[in-house]
Amino acid sequence: MTTYNPQATLIGSMAILLWSSLALFTTQASSVPPLLLLTLTFGVATLLFFVVYLFKGELKSSWKQTPKSAILMGGLGFYFYHFFYFYAFQNAPPVEAGLIAYLWPLLIVLMAGMTQGNTLSWTHLVGAVIAFIGTGIMLQSKGQVLTIDSNAVYHWTGYAAAFACAFIWSSYSVANRRYQTVPSSAVLWYCLVTTLLAGASHFMIEAESATLSLHFPASTWVAILGLGFGPVGIAFFCWDTGVKKGNLSLLGVLSYTAPALSTAWLGLFTDAVLTPGQIIACLFITAGALFASLMSNKKMPLVPEKEAKGI
Repeated sequence: MTTYNPQATLIGSMAILLWSSLALFTTQASSVPPLLLLTLTFGVATLLFFVVYLFKGELKSSWKQTPKSAILMGGLGFYFYHFFYFYAFQNAPPVEAGLIAYLWPLLIVLMAGMTQGNTLSWTHLVGAVIAFIGTGIMLQSKGQVLTIDSNAVYHWTGYAAAFACAFIWSSYSVANRRYQTVPSSAVLWYCLVTTLLAGASHFMIEAESATLSLHFPASTWVAILGLGFGPVGIAFFCWDTGVKKGNLSLLGVLSYTAPALSTAWLGLFTDAVLTPGQIIACLFITAGALFASLMSNKKMPLVPEKEAKGI
């Protein structure tokens, strides 16, 4: 019977912790056009990984050991997830867009359970549903204090883009298990592809802001560097390790703690005030994650034990 790697699951959960700081850093870099911000943050992550693996002497080996199909999948997955994420929040109500986009942990639980060599645990499914309800409460609670332009015109494409976010990231996470022998240093090449695509998109789509200088305030650059090192950099390395060797179903449920932690960081480090709805949502999400983690870390065997022994 094959077992999951508990250490890989723990490393994968560190990505969730880092992703929870995304909103905090993003609020400090709100003056930067979205695609330019994507270019700069992934550029920082690319440079970080390049220096690390150059120093470790693993740059050439990483390139040779990483199939081009993996680079293509990772780079396109990173880029299109973020591209559709930005589009969704610009073309659909923020509450609904956020709720639909955060279907990805639930989809991971379902997809992982249906892949060969895995089983869908009822504790994972119930935990994911409880956490999803909590996320809905949280986003609705946020929506009550948001000032939304009543003249804004939303289009169905915004909802479609939000669902695309969920589908792309869950599909990437599950499909990445096919590349378990590929070193996690491959994230460097994923980030490089994303940086190049985001840079090209910035000049094509954000044409009016393309001539803007990069003379941002110091606090903005701190946020850009923070994003590049944390939720956009090291987090993807941790997630790559987790989805390849860890308990993917459990990681999917634990991912729901990201918005809860994100809200907590905003409450601690900004002037934002937590509402009763947000506190209740955090309890739901925590309960769902704890419930899901009660199941065993072991996979089900591909064939019955007797059959495997030739009986």
